[in-house]
Amino acid sequence: MHFSERREAPTRKDACVESYNPLRYILFSLLFMLIVTCEFPLLPAYSQNAGAVRYVFKIDEDGLTFVDILYNTSQNQGSMWVLVPRFTRWINKTLRGEVTEWSLRDSYGISGFSNPFYEALFFSFKSEGLFEMEIQYNHSLAAMIIEPYGIFFSPQIGFKKGNKAEIIIQMPKAFVIKRDEVAAFGSSSIYSPSSIDRDRNVVSFKIPETETLMRVEIGFETGRESADLIELHSGIFTFETPRRYLEYARKILRFYNQTYDDLVDLFNVTLENARVVFFLPEFDLLLNIGGYVPFTSEKLGDIHINILYTRTIEGEMEVIALHELVHHFLWKTGISPEDLLWFHEGMAQYVSIEICNEMGYEGALLIKQQIQERIPEAKAKFRNDFGFLQGWSPQHIPQDIGRYYIAAYYIVSELSEQHGGLDYYKRFFKLMRGKKIKSNSELGYYLSLAAEESVTTILNSWGFDIPDLYRYSSLLNEVRSLVEGVSRLFEPYRSLAEALYRNAVFNADRENEARMKFYLASAVLIAKLAPLLTLITVTTFIFCSLLWFLKTKKVL
Repeated sequence: MHFSERREAPTRKDACVESYNPLRYILFSLLFMLIVTCEFPLLPAYSQNAGAVRYVFKIDEDGLTFVDILYNTSQNQGSMWVLVPRFTRWINKTLRGEVTEWSLRDSYGISGFSNPFYEALFFSFKSEGLFEMEIQYNHSLAAMIIEPYGIFFSPQIGFKKGNKAEIIIQMPKAFVIKRDEVAAFGSSSIYSPSSIDRDRNVVSFKIPETETLMRVEIGFETGRESADLIELHSGIFTFETPRRYLEYARKILRFYNQTYDDLVDLFNVTLENARVVFFLPEFDLLLNIGGYVPFTSEKLGDIHINILYTRTIEGEMEVIALHELVHHFLWKTGISPEDLLWFHEGMAQYVSIEICNEMGYEGALLIKQQIQERIPEAKAKFRNDFGFLQGWSPQHIPQDIGRYYIAAYYIVSELSEQHGGLDYYKRFFKLMRGKKIKSNSELGYYLSLAAEESVTTILNSWGFDIPDLYRYSSLLNEVRSLVEGVSRLFEPYRSLAEALYRNAVFNADRENEARMKFYLASAVLIAKLAPLLTLITVTTFIFCSLLWFLKTKKVL
């Protein structure tokens, strides 16, 4: 998101230089410690050569957070940097001492931390024994609330290593802090709170000089049972959102309507409706789940989007939202997430990234680069054997699920690269229109038809175990056409022939091609004989019924 930007340069004051006097220095140091103790009781103690940083986050009942950063040091001169938001207005004040030089620097260059939303305010200073600077700004989504639950996830905390820090979070009196959901995450450790003041509803952390980059996460209950919800309708989409997040919901709806026709063109199906909601995941999963769609054997549920990702770079939330919508399209095409979850997830990730990338979203390109960087690691770990994907299902959630997503994306994207990009999958979905695919053998067959060559060899080189049905495409097409051409008047033989055909394809494997041929031959025989078999069955039924009737009448 792009916001107007306004910054104030650090103020500068004239300073005088005095000669060194040991007695005077000792007296001044004692006086300084007394001032610090009286005026800033919440600041942590620090050594003579170090400074102290105090972060105070004040949260209101809608989650709007006021951020106040105070840095002070007893050094006569030195330098410091503090991360500040790049796209949000912030102000600073030099309270004591003098800033001699300042600049805004790339966060990665100064801290090794790359984030497009932050940059480093670097400044040099001098003082007569006490230097203080204060930085302030507002953050609208630091505390995310979907009643009755909320999570505070702090803006990025970053400052020069070697300074002690205290982090203070002050919440509204109505909020109930969940004691087991309070943590500060540093680069080397996870810190428990130093205190939780229930009366003032204040959480405090004391952070040692070894840290430089931090985040704080706190789970809480709002004291309100339900949110002020509002429903938005646009096209086939309905978005139910807390009123406070109305603009974010509108943005997603606009994006969905903007991409809907492209998805219809790709998947060759339309959706009747789709419902979308924001959600907050569990405390430990806040950063791990961008969105999800509940699945039952009968239907897909609502699209759920993690409200946290409205805070990310433009394009990242769009990729997540589109990923979940693609699941609905895949379901409508007839591909089962129960049996082919790897293809569902791989396609959802690939399509959402490609479409958002074509639209020029920076976040989509960033996500794609991050995945591409992890692919060699996954290939090395699994030795290019991704056969484990065949057992991935909604009921089986692996511990290293991230690598499953990487592997699924890699296969889907690699097939696409080799056969024409998204147009390849457009051909695939046209070929399978009206059919339901539940096995990897069927999937490989239709992927081969779309490629106009067998893709089974490369799938099996990645650890799959499926037969090359493409070699029998003429036979399969002939049998399918024959079965589909049988009138429904000739039941149950039409259904029996269809079941044999489905069984031949669904249960096919490389070691039992003979069995597949047997099922296909049986399907052909029954399909061709269906009229005669139906006539014999009906005739037999009538004859038996007549015999029974005559017997009951004691004619026979």
